[in-house]
This record gives sequence, C-alpha cells and structure tokens, in this order.
Amino acid sequence: MDKLVDDALLLVEQNFYFLHVGKFFDKLSKKEDLSSKNLNVRKEYSTSQIYYFNPQVIQELLKDSYGKNEQEITLYEYFVEFNAYRGICMAMVEALRLESPFKSFMQFRLHERYEDFVDILSFVRNVLSHNIHAQIRLSEKDFDGTLKRIRRMQRNPQVHFEFLYALDLPEIGSPELDYGFTCKVDFEALDEGMEFLHVLSTWDLLMLSELCFNLVLAYRIFTSTPLR
Repeated sequence: MDKLVDDALLLVEQNFYFLHVGKFFDKLSKKEDLSSKNLNVRKEYSTSQIYYFNPQVIQELLKDSYGKNEQEITLYEYFVEFNAYRGICMAMVEALRLESPFKSFMQFRLHERYEDFVDILSFVRNVLSHNIHAQIRLSEKDFDGTLKRIRRMQRNPQVHFEFLYALDLPEIGSPELDYGFTCKVDFEALDEGMEFLHVLSTWDLLMLSELCFNLVLAYRIFTSTPLR
C-alpha cells in the first residue's frame, strides 16, 4: 500500500512539472516560429523497431501556435493543461482512497475542509476522464456519485472550499500574505450538458493543481522525505 501511495504522489509531482514546462513551450511556440526547424523526430526501440513522427503534423501545430497572443488557446496548450489537471486530480484522489499516513496528514491539515476538497477533486477527475465534448460538458455520472456521497454523509451539497497559504500551509511560503483561492460547487445545481468551465474556471483548476502539489511537498517536508 505504501508503494501505491508513493507512486500516486510522484504522479502528482510529475504532472505538475509537465504543466509548467508545457506552458513554457506553449509560450515559446507563440513567440518564435519553430515550424521552419528540423522537424524530423524518431523513436528507436531496436534496429527493427523505429517509429518516425510525422513532421507535417508537428509543423501544422507549430504554425497554429505562432503569432497568437497570450490569451488565445492553442491545441497544444489545451491538451497540456487539461491532461495535467486530470493527471494531478486523478493521482490525488487515488492516493486519498487508501488508508495511509498521507491521508491522515491531509485530514489533519485540512480539518473540516477535507471532504469538500476530495469532492471537488473527484468531480474534476470524473469530468476530465469521461469528457468527449470540445466544450467539456457535464455528464450525470461526473457528479451523481459525489452528490450521493454528500447526502449520505448529511453534508451541505453547496461545497465551499477556501484556502489561504499563509494561514493554512505556512511551511510552503507564499508570494503574498493573501495568496490563496476559493472554489464553490453547488452539486445539487449541476445538470447534464452544463459546461464544465462555467462551474470551475481554469484559474480554479490551476490553483487546485498547485495546492495538490504543495500538499504533497508539505507532506514530504513533514516526513523528511526529499523530492525525487
């Protein structure tokens, strides 16, 4: 079980690194025309197993990115962000399903907010794992299980999660004293076909992802386990 938790926490970290490096390359591709570079890329597994990536596909995506402003979303940027959000939330939820010192640490640090945090992460994980709509629209299975869980526990379905780093996670340090965020999800108001980003914004997703990473970091500090 310890190995499963360790693997899940490492996956949280790796997806967070992927998100940041991916955003850097997205910004680079918007500012520099990389489509004229040598785009011949191959992966060699053995002398008889060599895979050649399609340079036309690479060039098309690079041309799509170049010259766009910071606010315009490219296909590359979209997949980097949402795959990272899904990976982080999925790994965190899996880690918290197991009875472990990490789960105990999370319950202690978040106190009464722990269940709300788990509900929001589960919702994000479900939506981004099941989605097949370009606009990321909700399916009933994305939230129905969580709503039933909330009702079973006789909790308020209007989930309100607030986090302030200076107060709640001082060992991480924050750029400003008021650095933090608030997430609100009314699970009873969710409906089939609703746009996911009307429920949680990309700001919410970024802050949730960063919090997952920082909670893992705080746990490693607490247990004196260095980052791998």
